[in-house]
Amino acid sequence: MSRRADRSRRTDWSRRAPAQGFTLVELILLIALIGILAWLAVPRLGAFHEIKLDTAARRVAADLRYAQGLSMTRRERHGVLFEPAVSRYTVLDAASRTPVENPMDRGRPLLVDFHGSGECQGVSIVSADFGGTPGVTFDFFGVPRDTSGRELATPGQILLSYEGMTAAVAIAPGTGKVSLP
Repeated sequence: MSRRADRSRRTDWSRRAPAQGFTLVELILLIALIGILAWLAVPRLGAFHEIKLDTAARRVAADLRYAQGLSMTRRERHGVLFEPAVSRYTVLDAASRTPVENPMDRGRPLLVDFHGSGECQGVSIVSADFGGTPGVTFDFFGVPRDTSGRELATPGQILLSYEGMTAAVAIAPGTGKVSLP
């Protein structure tokens, strides 16, 4: 073969497009990177359960404070009646024992059902104890009383549960301070 033909053959070979694809090292690095990103991006399930339980406890505390505020501003007794067996509670006008209107959904009663749909679905009310009764009312000064009208002598407590974790909401006797201990 002539030199010229040999040179042209070399030139054709060097003009070819480089091989397409990834090397084994590049694939391993890509898989490792995807694994790290997935580990960072996927929320931890335990934290999700904790957030859901905390949301439910804060909802209960807010509704207790709402009933207390209604009692003080309207000068009428209001309260919250808990039904642990079905994991729900109702904010009521204590005199008529009728549910108050939900301020976030006008025209509907303020009834919270943890077994229904919503952000707290699946949370259970384990117990609600206010001097031996499952409900609490507030007088005109915001002082908590059991459902028979006696002032609380010991702190009232609601115990919530979700996926093996528990949270409590407490009401101090005398002052009616609602807290999440």
